[in-house]
Amino acid sequence: MLGLNANANMWISKTTGFEVFGGVSSELGNFNPNDFEAGFKYLNTFLFNRTDRTYFGLMGKWKWMDLASETKVKVNLPVVGLLIGKEWLSQRKPRGGFAVELGYQYGSKNYEIMIDQVLVDKKSYDEFPLILNLQYTFYKRN
Repeated sequence: MLGLNANANMWISKTTGFEVFGGVSSELGNFNPNDFEAGFKYLNTFLFNRTDRTYFGLMGKWKWMDLASETKVKVNLPVVGLLIGKEWLSQRKPRGGFAVELGYQYGSKNYEIMIDQVLVDKKSYDEFPLILNLQYTFYKRN
């Protein structure tokens, strides 16, 4: 549910951009940031001004999780999502910007808990569906 990611964002035109990200996150029931994730976003601007842009995006990521249990179960799953974002360029710092993204994501995985090669339980993990990203961006001078 909570995470901290580093990303690289590239706008190849006024309307098309890509983002690659990776970092750590936590599950809803366990706020220990011990899960790793990496992903990709395709961004398309539909409102562009000199100081801000509004865009929608498609997101795909892969998540590696250590689920909190005495059996140390490790699960990995793909997650897909849709988002809408708003980015503002800083008026005070010429190469800085702030963005907010809101969206929906889906990922689900069924897994088995085994102890000494014996099936103990079958469970399911569902990714938290809400995307809420707050980003500060440093831009490279062209």
